[in-house]
Amino acid sequence: MKPRVLHVITVYNGRTFVPRAIQSAVRMDKSVADIDVLVLDDASPEPGWSDDLRELCKSLGAEYYLAPRNLGIPRNVSLGLLTAVKNGYDFVTINNSDVIFPSNLISVLVACCQQENVGSVTAWSNNVSIYSLPNADPDVFLAEQETVDFISDVFFEKHQDVVVDVPAGISFCIMMPVEVVKKVGLMDPIFGRGYCEETDWSLRSLKMGYRVCLSLGTFVYHQGRGSNLAAGLVSGAHTTVPENEVIIDMRYPEFRDQVKAFEATDAMNLHKSQAIDYLLDAAAKKFGYSIVSEWEKASRKSESNEMKIEVVLRDGAPHLNYQFSGFEQAWPLTGDETLNASISRFGADKLRHNSFAIPRSVSSNDTPADEVTAYPRPIW
Repeated sequence: MKPRVLHVITVYNGRTFVPRAIQSAVRMDKSVADIDVLVLDDASPEPGWSDDLRELCKSLGAEYYLAPRNLGIPRNVSLGLLTAVKNGYDFVTINNSDVIFPSNLISVLVACCQQENVGSVTAWSNNVSIYSLPNADPDVFLAEQETVDFISDVFFEKHQDVVVDVPAGISFCIMMPVEVVKKVGLMDPIFGRGYCEETDWSLRSLKMGYRVCLSLGTFVYHQGRGSNLAAGLVSGAHTTVPENEVIIDMRYPEFRDQVKAFEATDAMNLHKSQAIDYLLDAAAKKFGYSIVSEWEKASRKSESNEMKIEVVLRDGAPHLNYQFSGFEQAWPLTGDETLNASISRFGADKLRHNSFAIPRSVSSNDTPADEVTAYPRPIW
């Protein structure tokens, strides 16, 4: 029998981004687990939005619940956790509403959660605190279902259910086994309208011997602050609620040092650099690549989110800049290396456009080894 997953999306306003989150949720692959999508509307005040959201959920096959009054994020999340416990689900995911889920999300997270002592698994993303995979402009480059699915599939092909132990989970997209929820408990309502409640939950679970993990085998686009801006939790350049951080500092005075120690290992930087390597190679194989000058790239910004790799030669800089959907990687050019470095990496048969004269002929079939320069290692 397949495990049952309750996929909870917490909502407060968000008319411009909530529909795409629900649409991506209901289309997720169900071959590994049975998935029920539950939308928890925390008494959204925008006139007419709750009625429209109810109808949208009905049309898409998602369950909908409207809170009779505003609960705040911690209590709304706890409502989802309690629902999973009460109705006998095996796993529960808690999610923001300013996201796009990949098709493989639940399949990967379930496999991660089935590993020994795993108490929670956070999905990898462009906007997931210190675990973020950097992107030049996620809202421009990543906010498409096709792009999210492609990136997530690439990561799954490489990592499968590999997890990294991290200091705390992030509830923009996090899965917990329901048996763990029963033991660790719900979100603490002391965090009011929200922020830091999942950090508190994570640290409580760690003290009970559970692992807090990040999945490297899936990728969720996260607009970032969209749901919290809509809820009025943050505004302008603010990214947190200082009062809630004070609670964490008082309860867990060692936590900040633990985060610093984790960052000092440089493990995440290695995972990030490798991830971009995988993406570049996979994108070139599927979509092809172009070699262009920096000025040519700038002159056609309107095409900047096209699904292909661009190898950009920067004026006055001794390196190439590989770009794919907002992900970038700089590679040095030393000695007599030429743009053949890119062709030897990605293959001549995948070259779609080239603005430069390549001084040495490179064949995708039978090029002598001494005529192809091996591509250099990246600059980080």
